[in-house]
Amino acid sequence: MEVTPDILNQILEGERVIIRGDKSDPAVLCTDTQTYDIKEAGTSNSLLLLPSVVWPDEAETNDKDDGITIASQEVAGIFHNYLELHLCRPRVQKLRYLMEENLYTGKEYEADNVDVKYTFEDLLNVIQASPKELQTALRELQACCIDGFWRMLDFDYQFSVFNHIVNLVDSNSWPSDGIPLQAVLDTLEDLIPRKILEECFHWYTEPVGRTTPEGYDLYRWNEDKICAFLGEVILRPTGKFNLEEFLYTWQSTVPEGITTNLNQLKVGNLALSSTD
Repeated sequence: MEVTPDILNQILEGERVIIRGDKSDPAVLCTDTQTYDIKEAGTSNSLLLLPSVVWPDEAETNDKDDGITIASQEVAGIFHNYLELHLCRPRVQKLRYLMEENLYTGKEYEADNVDVKYTFEDLLNVIQASPKELQTALRELQACCIDGFWRMLDFDYQFSVFNHIVNLVDSNSWPSDGIPLQAVLDTLEDLIPRKILEECFHWYTEPVGRTTPEGYDLYRWNEDKICAFLGEVILRPTGKFNLEEFLYTWQSTVPEGITTNLNQLKVGNLALSSTD
């Protein structure tokens, strides 16, 4: 296999490399941070496979022969093909399917839940991606690590968590650009597992760079993500909506101070076509 300089450097620095893929998958090689296609290439040169190699600095020299030593070597094989590595995108298409096998619907339903669950190591064994790329893909899917297993939230449950946060902000009259994360967690953790609550909070907010007098970070609503999410909430049950009615309903559902626009639906990958 032809090893590129960047991979060689990573190996020398102690990084692990591993070949991943099911029987039906084309194999890829993964470092800690990147994924590479493994492609077969041909050469007119003969590539010799030796059981052992004596490097020049390890060879015994003969002063009578000007330091030149000739030694016999066994050749185990001769090849005209070799493997090349090409940087590629991680193959994470099946990740959503695996996550949707067992959506999280609330701790009250977990006692009888015997469906398959996946740890991070389990996912690395079936997803062709580096650990860093897999973490990124899980974040993009809004998956949470719950009791050691990675899960996506059921859509209705996620909407319920989001509503609890919005209602708490409204009831305390917190400004939309001054929402205290710590207060949200401390108030709602009896209703919603703290880990899920914190993850959901970060999905729909962004830091403002200020803190409370007690030193806790403040956040503001991420308007585009909130509007995309609530647009999906409205469209999901029917799939069709009169455009004017949708725009009116959509605007009335978002937190005060946020303005909706159709471009925000692209954030949630929603396609919109109006009906009369």
